[in-house]
Amino acid sequence: MTDAMTVHVPVLFDEVMTAFAPLQGKRLVDGTLGGGGHTRGLLERGAADVIALDWDSAALVRCAHLVEEFGEKVHLVRAAYDTIPEVLAGPVLEKEISNGKNGIGALPAKVDGILLDLGFSSDQLDDVERGLSYHHDGPLDMRLGTHVKKTAADLMNSLREDELADVFYVYGEEPKSRVMARIAVKTRKENPFATTKDLFKLVEQVYPPKFGLKRAHPAARVFQALRVAVNDELAVLERALPAAAHCLKVGGKLAVISFQPLEERAVKAAFRRLCADELDVMGRVKTPAKFKMGKKVVPTEAEIARNPRARSAILRTLERLG
Repeated sequence: MTDAMTVHVPVLFDEVMTAFAPLQGKRLVDGTLGGGGHTRGLLERGAADVIALDWDSAALVRCAHLVEEFGEKVHLVRAAYDTIPEVLAGPVLEKEISNGKNGIGALPAKVDGILLDLGFSSDQLDDVERGLSYHHDGPLDMRLGTHVKKTAADLMNSLREDELADVFYVYGEEPKSRVMARIAVKTRKENPFATTKDLFKLVEQVYPPKFGLKRAHPAARVFQALRVAVNDELAVLERALPAAAHCLKVGGKLAVISFQPLEERAVKAAFRRLCADELDVMGRVKTPAKFKMGKKVVPTEAEIARNPRARSAILRTLERLG
């Protein structure tokens, strides 16, 4: 398998490499393998090894060539990124890794760096069978891993009207969430939702083409909302951040790339909690903060020109002090 098997372009690539520099001899975790671009970059720049996780089996298949190229320096593990402590604690079953070994040896309890890229890969977005894009007609699925049981169609056809409205509003920040939910419930009585085209038609009932859209199509918000709900993305993220932070060695860094305001707010809030001093009942510092948050980093205009999907990306880092 070659790099041509993936079309995904990693965002903020140089900035991620800089965040973990110098890389020589470091043991790292890429909690979101995706197209493998970041993992490859870390290995090529001298990382001792990279433990790369993804809950999407297809991502592991696409990136199997990394094992051929880098041997035992890379370990591909089928797991969600909120299970990093469990993966490092081992043992890892043979069926969960792509290099065919019975486990991956003695893993470090603590690592030098952890990367979480919260965007889904271009390979997933362009896979019609995933149902992630309103630009293609396909099954209304949206599951990012085989462990997820209910599809987006299941949610659209089973949630109560108020529950659907909450999904659209909370996860998509959709201003017409109640109207959309009401129309959805009425529509599904005769025509259950089955395809991305069905969902797009719902959006067009609320926002007709003549509405005169000047910015991103509102379907983007609705599709995002359902994807987040299907994969329980915010809950996974909120569990993962403190868990990952406590897997760092002193001086180690956690780097997180977010793409949407919901993710960015969750990352910023979690980092602030981790960076807070522990106070006693009198409000005095009992235990100094063990982490320090770096400044946010955004893509350059040049990167956005090369890769428009990077436009909304934000990189935040957290360093362990003690």
